[in-house]
Amino acid sequence: MTTSLTDRYVAATVRHVAGRHRQEIERELRSSIADDVEARVELGESPEDAEYAALTELGDPDHLATRYADRSTVLIGPGVYPGYKRALGFAFLTILPITYLVNGIGRWVKHANAGDAIFGPLGVALTAAVYVFAGVTLLYVLVDRFGTDDGDHDSEDDKWTPARLPFGDTRRSTTWAEVGAGAVLGVLLIVALFVQRAMPVTTAGGARVPILDPGLDSFWIYYFIALVVFGVGLAVLNLRLVKWTVPTAVLGSVLVLAATVPLAVLFWQAKVLNPALGNETLATQGSWVSWLAIAVLVLGTVAVLVKTWRHRTTEGGTTT
Repeated sequence: MTTSLTDRYVAATVRHVAGRHRQEIERELRSSIADDVEARVELGESPEDAEYAALTELGDPDHLATRYADRSTVLIGPGVYPGYKRALGFAFLTILPITYLVNGIGRWVKHANAGDAIFGPLGVALTAAVYVFAGVTLLYVLVDRFGTDDGDHDSEDDKWTPARLPFGDTRRSTTWAEVGAGAVLGVLLIVALFVQRAMPVTTAGGARVPILDPGLDSFWIYYFIALVVFGVGLAVLNLRLVKWTVPTAVLGSVLVLAATVPLAVLFWQAKVLNPALGNETLATQGSWVSWLAIAVLVLGTVAVLVKTWRHRTTEGGTTT
């Protein structure tokens, strides 16, 4: 089934709108586009050129959707609201997990009990979430109030055109915010792997040791770094393809399992965290730390695989 530019534009607009208003807004938008196209055709333009020009004049469907959506965007205007949502999601995806992990590792090193090590960092992460939300919101409020109106000054390369419309009536399986968050997390992870060796922590006994088991340095560290790089590359590929294909879905599933299965085994064998940290729990095979890590890995793996194949199933019937 081949979709027209109008179909793609309407789909990209109404996907952001609450369900109870979607059909009404879709009819209104289609009628408006049809009237504009008809008027342009009467002036001598071809139907294809008239449709393209009409959609170009309407502008980015993400911006148009904020004027239709049943939500208040008074604090942040429709011109910057889509960018605000992406920036906020990007900040949450990068800052909060790092805050939780760093705080949790610090508590483990200080011999905190299981409850404190798991739930203690949640308060710090929630506090960080409040500051992130307030900071990003304030930034976009200032941009909305005092920033330059880009609508009249966009270069030809930056100006939105219908050529940027996604195909089909589905969301992108991957967004730039997700790719950016994944790339930042990947870089931070790789840097952290080497920093923890160069800047060891001090144990209760006064010894300075790395956080991770030195036995990982011979092979596993570089193995996981390679998987991180391949994962970011696959995310960029999916962004360029707009949707998951069967080969990319299979490759993504293989990458996920190639990372989580060996990591789960290493956690079970107590070969991830350095036993020299002085906490006996970290050196015990099958400890609560191992079970917790394995549970998180299983849940994360299932969530990623379900998302990957759900996107593939949903998009598989759309042909362009």
